Parts: sequence; structure tokens; C-alpha cells
Amino acid sequence: MMWSMEDFFNSEEEDWEWGDEIELVARYENMLRNRQSIFLSVDDYEQLYLYYMSVFEVVFPTYDEHLKKGGTVIRAGIAQYPDSEILQLLQEYHLYKENRMSKKMLISKLARIPFPDYEKEHFSHILAYIYRQIGERKKAFALFASMLEKTDDEEDREALYYDMMFLYENAENAPQAAECCEKILKFGNTNQEVLFGDMYWHFLYKPIAVPVFELLAKQYALSMPAWLYLGKSYFDTLMMEESVQAFRYAVAISDHPLPLVSLGRILVVLGEVQEAIECFEEAIRLEPRWGYVYTEMGEILFDTDDAERAMYFFSLAIDADPNDADALLGMALVLSSLERYEDSIAYIMRIKKINELPIEASLLLADNYIETDRGEDAVTVFQQLLKQYPEDVDVWLSYSNYYAMEEDFQQACAVAKQGLTVLEDDPFLLYRIANYCLLDGDIPQGIAYLRLAYHTNADYVCVFVDYDEDVLKIPEVVEIIEYKINNK
Repeated sequence: MMWSMEDFFNSEEEDWEWGDEIELVARYENMLRNRQSIFLSVDDYEQLYLYYMSVFEVVFPTYDEHLKKGGTVIRAGIAQYPDSEILQLLQEYHLYKENRMSKKMLISKLARIPFPDYEKEHFSHILAYIYRQIGERKKAFALFASMLEKTDDEEDREALYYDMMFLYENAENAPQAAECCEKILKFGNTNQEVLFGDMYWHFLYKPIAVPVFELLAKQYALSMPAWLYLGKSYFDTLMMEESVQAFRYAVAISDHPLPLVSLGRILVVLGEVQEAIECFEEAIRLEPRWGYVYTEMGEILFDTDDAERAMYFFSLAIDADPNDADALLGMALVLSSLERYEDSIAYIMRIKKINELPIEASLLLADNYIETDRGEDAVTVFQQLLKQYPEDVDVWLSYSNYYAMEEDFQQACAVAKQGLTVLEDDPFLLYRIANYCLLDGDIPQGIAYLRLAYHTNADYVCVFVDYDEDVLKIPEVVEIIEYKINNK
């Protein structure tokens, strides 16, 4: 699989490279939903189980739903194939994961299994997997070493070095992990970009990530992917200066646009906007087909109040990909800022044709409706949002604020108080209710809510003042603000 820079910085929607397993999981879960009879092969049950357990252990450390799904799968597999040695082995492991068997008891049972012949290579892999998962690394290494000794098959040896590399990751042994990486590359079946990308995602946020990529960058000093992933690993651990240096080196040794995009993104985070723009412009020059870079350029320019240039780059992104929802939303934001509300609405409707509107797009749509005197349409949008996202405080604030703009402060209070029934003691809502009461002339009620909000979170009192600076004319408010200043 070829990794792109979009993959590097998009941690929200990883598929964790499951490939065919995803299709198998979808088919299996669809059969369950439809209450169909389920007849799968032993390999299918094994793949399903390992998928659920890997998601449980790697992606969602507390996601018990996947632990339960793994148990359902392994029990169904055993019921259908009671003589399967691999399913029996996985069943023992699952009893341990469900706390129905101690680690000592599991190790004792595993120790009674005869050391597998090479003909049982797959069984050995599963056994090594279990040993690795329960922290018995020496026994896992012994199994891999035995398999390496007994095979001359190049593909098998390469796969074993992969297994050993990730086992060294568990042991936080960066030199040995890097050595396995070198051996894999010598087989010539995979290149540095693919291997280093695979390693990066497996080592993500783990202590070994930085030291292993430091070793690889030193060993492969002219490798753009090595420096690229080193820079990303530094960024993940908030080593910003080192990250910038690594990306700069990747740019210096390569004419590939990916390091430029990486460097540009970090420079934006560091506030070096002009240099970031130059990085993106150079990346676009090298690869004009990358529409997502146009989108990022548009977002940066919009954030720096350069609306006209932002609109230009958003239009380029949309030309490259008419279904780029981020670019369409960016264009809608720019047009709204230029008071071209109907045009902004049109772009939001284009997003809606592609998929469900994100919250940001829906809130912008409501704002556009308000600006074009279509208050009823705005209310409809707010109510739809609250059905979908009842715990999103921004929706409650925006909805109540609509009535405040209409100077219907009692209705604004009513909406905000309804939000409090969902988001109990939310300081933003409490401060906002105080604002609405004071704007409505109900000083005692406003001060009462202000004191409650202050007690809930004193630091957010600035939000209260920013909403309406006229509150500073009220003595009781000034007293509370002065108390906050004097007790920092």
C-alpha cells in the first residue's frame, strides 16, 4: 500500500489496513443483523476473531463491545469446528481475556502444547501471537527463531522478520526493530516508503517510534521516507523544533511534494504562515493534481483574512474534485464572510448532496438563513442538529443566540435552560443565561446565574464579558470580575 501525506496527518479515520478482513466483518455482521444462518470456514472465524481482538487491544483499549464480539465469534467457530486446534487455542486465550482464566493457568496450558513442527507454521504464528499478547516475549521469539531456522522460503522469512520487528516493538528494543527492518528491505519485495509507513502506523504514539526512526534516518541518511516519518514521530511527541528540522532535511534531499506539505502543516501550527504558504505553493508546483493541497491553502489564506485568494484556491480544489466536502465548506465560509449568503447556501447544499452535513456546515447554513431573514429555516436546522447532537454545547449556544438577536431574551433563556437539562451545570450555558437575563433587564436573576456559572468555572467569566461588554456597567458584575482578578 502506498502511503500519502493525507494518511500521515489524518488520524481520525484510520482503517488500520485490514483489507479483506473489513469485507468479511461486514458480511458477518450483516448476517447477524438479518438473523441468517452463519457457516464460515475455520480461517474466516480466525480472521474475524483476530480482527475484533486487535481493534479491542490496539485502537480502542477500553472498547468492551469488540471483546464481546470476539467471544461470540470464537464460540460460534468452536461449535462448528470443535476439532480445530487453532480455534481451540484462541478459545483458551479468550478465556484469559475475559478474566475467566489466570495468566499462570494459561501459560501452564500453553506449555503443555508440543513445540510445533514447521508444517504447523500457521499454528506457530498464532501461538507466538498469544505469547506476545500476554507478555511472554522470550517464548514468542523462540517460536519465530525456530521457524526462521527451518525455512529457506524468502516470503516466509520476510513475513517472520515483520513479526519479529513488531515483537521488538513490544519490547521497546529500537536497534533490533531497525535491524529487522533492514533485513526486510534486503529481500527487495517492499520499498522504504511502504515499509516505513507500515512501521509508523504500528509504532504510532509508542515510546519506540522516535528512537527507531532516528536509527533509520541515520542508517538511510538519503531516504526521504525515513526523515519524513522521523519528522512525523517528533511531531506526535510534541518535539516541534526537531520535527521541523527533520522535514526540512527531507525537503532538501528530495524533490517530492510530500515533505513540503508536512513542513507547511507544522509551520502553520507554529504560526509561520507565510513560509507555510510558500511550502504549499512549491508542493502544488511539483504536483498540481493534489486537490487537497489547494484546500489547505484556501484554509490558511481564509484564516489570515485573505478571502479573495482563499476563494481562488478553494475553486481549484473543487475543480480537481467536485466532491471535496472540505473545499466546498471552505468556499461556503468565504462567501458568507463576503456577505454572499445565497451563494454560500448553494455550496452547502452541494455538500448535502454528497453526504450528511457536518455540524460546522449546518451551523453556517443556519447563520446564512438568519442573515437572509429566513429565521424559520434556521430554527429547523437548529432543531435537526439537536436531535443528532444533543450534547453539543455550540448548537445550544447558537440556537439560543438566534432568539437573543431577535431580542426575544425569554425564549433565548428557555432554549439555553433546555440545554442545561442535557448538559447539566455546563458553564458556557450558565454564563449565557446570565447574559440573556441581564439583557432582558432582570438583574437579580442574571447575577444569580452569573454567580452559579462563576462557581462552576471561574476561568470562563471572560466569555461572559466578551458576549456583552456592557455588563461591566453593572456594579455586581464588576465586583465579581475584580474578585477574579485579585485571586488569580
